[in-house]
Amino acid sequence: MSADLADLGLDADVLCQNMMPGPTVIASDPKQTHEVTFGGKGDPAGEDVQPIPEALMRTPAFRRAIRQGILKVVAGEDNPMIQEALRRQTSSFRDRMAADELEARESLEAPAGNDMIAVTCIGPGSREGATCEEQVPIRADQEGTRPPLCDRHQHLAERCIKRGSGPWTLED
Repeated sequence: MSADLADLGLDADVLCQNMMPGPTVIASDPKQTHEVTFGGKGDPAGEDVQPIPEALMRTPAFRRAIRQGILKVVAGEDNPMIQEALRRQTSSFRDRMAADELEARESLEAPAGNDMIAVTCIGPGSREGATCEEQVPIRADQEGTRPPLCDRHQHLAERCIKRGSGPWTLED
């Protein structure tokens, strides 16, 4: 395997692919003595696959990235450090990320009770037998609890009736 990488002009015997959608940087220490920057998964320029220097492979950060599935070994699986990290690899990190994403999506899509909606006024219109039909903004959680009347017809609220799950009606 090392001969194949040497043919490519790479001095490391392990190639890894970033499995995250965005760029990922992994460093050997806070001073970033050895650092590798990956493009997001599926990067059109191929920057999502990078050679890993030997010094970086020995770091806990690299092993954790392999174990959590952030990085995937695409060449050099026979390296003992890589084999150890792959043996301990778990899916809990990916499961936690999927759960976080689902929770975030649900919170964005959840309808709020204080959302404003428009209902049509049931007050009398300008012609005999017609209704006003002006759009009245009300809160979504108040839709079935107050009659849909515009400001001009609010005085008719006492004459509005709602039976069961039926619509609001204006009684004479």
